[in-house]
Amino acid sequence: MRIRKPTSKRGTTRMREGIKKKAAAHNRKQKKNAKKDPTWKSKQKKDPGIPASFPYKDKIVTEIEERKRIQAEEKLRRKAEKRAELEAAGENPDDIIEEDDDEEVDANPLAALLESAQQAAKEYEGEDSDDDEEIDEDESDLEVVDYEISEDEEEDSELDKSRKAYDKIFKKVVEAADVILYVLDARDPEGTRSKKVEQAVLQSQGKRLILILNKVDLIPTDVMNKWLDFLKSSFPTIPLRAAPGASNATSFNKALSQTASANNLLTALKSYAAKSNLKRSIIVGVIGYPNVGKSSIINSLTSRHGGSAKACPVGNQAGVTTSLREVKIDGKLKVLDSPGIVFPAESKKKSRVEQEAHLALLSALPPKNITDPFPAIVMLLKRLSKSPEMTENFKKLYELPPMPSSDVNEFAKQFLIHVARKKGRLGKGGVPNLNSAGLSVLNDWRDGKIIGWTLPKSSKESAKDTPKSTSGPQESVEQTTIVSQWSKEFDLDGLFSSLDNRNNDAMEE
Repeated sequence: MRIRKPTSKRGTTRMREGIKKKAAAHNRKQKKNAKKDPTWKSKQKKDPGIPASFPYKDKIVTEIEERKRIQAEEKLRRKAEKRAELEAAGENPDDIIEEDDDEEVDANPLAALLESAQQAAKEYEGEDSDDDEEIDEDESDLEVVDYEISEDEEEDSELDKSRKAYDKIFKKVVEAADVILYVLDARDPEGTRSKKVEQAVLQSQGKRLILILNKVDLIPTDVMNKWLDFLKSSFPTIPLRAAPGASNATSFNKALSQTASANNLLTALKSYAAKSNLKRSIIVGVIGYPNVGKSSIINSLTSRHGGSAKACPVGNQAGVTTSLREVKIDGKLKVLDSPGIVFPAESKKKSRVEQEAHLALLSALPPKNITDPFPAIVMLLKRLSKSPEMTENFKKLYELPPMPSSDVNEFAKQFLIHVARKKGRLGKGGVPNLNSAGLSVLNDWRDGKIIGWTLPKSSKESAKDTPKSTSGPQESVEQTTIVSQWSKEFDLDGLFSSLDNRNNDAMEE
């Protein structure tokens, strides 16, 4: 009989890995069950005591010690009285049964500690918030006053809320201000402009209106000059770059830096304040659509005047400013910041969807309030298709492959599918999420990553759009007189000459 050799106990790799996986799964299950099992947990959490960094620790410890001393004295007094009573009754005082005072003494300090710590924490938080406000005021050397705006509790849409805000906020700003800065987006000045606002300011006696062409770093120099020439025919206009752009955004008009443009605006306002015979400070109201840069303009003015802290909160989404805020720059100048307002439309021909798409393209709506970004994407593609330069930059940014471009709606759909796959905006089963991709494109447009702009209408087209009551020769002469007179009050002639020199130097480079 032949005896076989002993077989090896060495297992296969598949068996070893399977054992590892089963062991890991078993350990995970044990940990999960242990977390759900409350038997090993203590009934009461250990008191951590008073933190060493707590500012009133010494005071609380002193109070606890004093309370302990008083309770000990009270216990000794009661003990002495009990002993005297027993001696008077002829009983042995050594048979005194100890009361449960020890438990009370041990428990009371902990309760007193907790109560005192909570009370001191409340007082500390209140005093600390006051101290923070005092520190902020000392650092910035600015006087900031917030005015609350009463809001209705009804659930209205953003457009309805903005219409109500137009009646409340805009009228307050116009009544309080001597100079109105109407902030426009340089990429679409006409889209962020309202003739009703200009007429309301002109009807108020003694008010001055200046158009601020903000975000000029997002449009080429020739486009900026065309808009300046077009807008200067209506009101004095100042180009401005109130905030630095996104890190990867294309920047134009580098000669008009944030510092230089803010200095120009501050010089013009101070010139008007010096020439006015008012014995009080000049109040400058800042109005405009949401997310056009109103608060950034005020922060740039305060920083040029030596302020270190930001006077107004800013953000890349609409709706950051929620109340009227008055900022004192110096003894002669105060600036009144206001929430963004969607001013009443000139014509009521647009549908609700078209109005929302228009506001989304102006970045006047927060992303959470955009129900469908597709109409805004279609509107953006139509605008970019008007210029070969904008179209080429758009294709290069998103690395677009050849797509059918005969139908703009079909092209927009294919474009969003491409963006969704490229940026990982996919749903279950790898289905492209067109809504998320559309919001991503709108965010790129808001941040200036997508290069795009509009051009001013020609004189014939603007004459057709102008109401008949305002197109007469007499009113055009009055408008020219107003522009020239107000420009002298703000010394804008010298400012424009310096800007022209800078633009010419930039174009030569």
